[in-house]
Amino acid sequence: MGFLKDLATLTRQGHEAQQRMDVGASMAQAQASMAEASRIMAATTPAATAPHLEAQRLRTTASVLDARQLPMMLGMNAVVELELHVLMPGGVPMPVTRTEQLAPLHLARAVPGATLDVSLVPGRPETLRLEWA
Repeated sequence: MGFLKDLATLTRQGHEAQQRMDVGASMAQAQASMAEASRIMAATTPAATAPHLEAQRLRTTASVLDARQLPMMLGMNAVVELELHVLMPGGVPMPVTRTEQLAPLHLARAVPGATLDVSLVPGRPETLRLEWA
């Protein structure tokens, strides 16, 4: 009889938990989580540029000033906010903040003090792209 008694207890506890559950609050929390995920996904997707702008893209380097891992993973990729100083031709550094999805392989390379290969269209910091190859 022990099994049936345990089953009856678990069934009763399940019904009580279901009655206490606030569906509206759960749905609001899920909606807020989805909105945050959509915002971060949009931030990590590089903006498409016109072909004439892609022809102006320069390859250069950037120094990582700060790297903060956000509390979110997209697939196996960590979401990291990078503060960079991009070295523009002529030696002038340009500060850029970029949210990136980083594969575990590249995560260790994006640490403060590291130098990363990047490319961007001059005068358009939103076109910054990390070049891992």
